[in-house]
Amino acid sequence: MKQFIKNSSKRIFHRLGYDFKVHRIATQTTNIGNIAFVHVPKSGGISIDLAMREQFAKPGQARFSREGAIAMSLATFAKSITGLDTATEFSDHHAQQLSGLLAYHLAQNWPYVSGHITTNKQLLARYTDHYHFVTVLREPVSRFTSNYIFNKLTNALPIMAPNNLTTDNLIAEVDQILDHRRGWQMANVMGMCITGRFARDTHDAKLMQQEFSDNLSHYKVVGFLDDLPSFTAQIKQLTNKQIKIGNHNTTESFLDEHKQHIKSTLKNYFNEPHIQAKIAHLCRFDSDNYLRAKEKSLLIP
Repeated sequence: MKQFIKNSSKRIFHRLGYDFKVHRIATQTTNIGNIAFVHVPKSGGISIDLAMREQFAKPGQARFSREGAIAMSLATFAKSITGLDTATEFSDHHAQQLSGLLAYHLAQNWPYVSGHITTNKQLLARYTDHYHFVTVLREPVSRFTSNYIFNKLTNALPIMAPNNLTTDNLIAEVDQILDHRRGWQMANVMGMCITGRFARDTHDAKLMQQEFSDNLSHYKVVGFLDDLPSFTAQIKQLTNKQIKIGNHNTTESFLDEHKQHIKSTLKNYFNEPHIQAKIAHLCRFDSDNYLRAKEKSLLIP
């Protein structure tokens, strides 16, 4: 019945010339404190966000728009994006803009804020007393390959690589990206989300590991994709609310025969030993951060 009402409402609004999305939100006000969910890309965040939103969000308080956030960053980026070099410079710029966007929404005192957003030490110092920061982390090598394939199948933005605007030379494109700073960025997304920027180089990445740990210590709940029952238990302990995580935004949900071919080609190449080694090397700092976060979580009663 609920699905029927949802679909019927959509059809009525479409006939009136409006487009909208329907997600469940909380029906009662809680006194648990505000929650900010930092969604690390391809770490189960859509499913988790929908489950959290059902319990904690209020009307008119939508998830961050990825397109709107990118448009904001483009408006303050001084260069024209003409290739992989400038696209990568834009990604560096965009990563740092996201903390400001999050700060704006936190200042609205919404009970629930979520999206592909970043924190930094200044923001956490300012808002930790007002918000419970929450995130879920995923093993970085598997997160990288999932993120790459998903972007290659779905990303229609020419300013970000990889995208789905061309499917020629899939293997050559992987090699190009892995040898470019763009590969470094994609391998260090988790660190970027927690610290608010991509490391400039390996020396900077090493220095940022302490910043990552310090920032993560301000998060009230840090979950792991391979143990979501533990995450839901922590949310229950924090809020006295039970969240039910479904399975949304999976790559398999939209694949036709051509996309299946793209996916299988990329997966097979990512399974080549020399490519696995290269990705693991690029991910080594995020992998260290991930393992330390997991070890720390085991020490917390």
